Amino acid sequence: MLDAIRFEERGKPTVVVATSSFVRLATSIKTSMNLEDLPLVVVTHPLGAELAAGQQARDVAADIAKAISG
Repeated sequence: MLDAIRFEERGKPTVVVATSSFVRLATSIKTSMNLEDLPLVVVTHPLGAELAAGQQARDVAADIAKAISG
């Protein structure tokens, strides 16, 4: 989250990927930093083993690309 804030402050396109357990925290931080427009992509919690995490990454890849591009 802090890296995303730093990137946003430098004008670099950024997307935060958070597990479902951390959506409230990420949203709260975004609000407190006046970054309500910072895109947030959510994956299920927990990430699980490497194969499961990889599948989740593939499942949201298009959402991440869309959030960065537009």
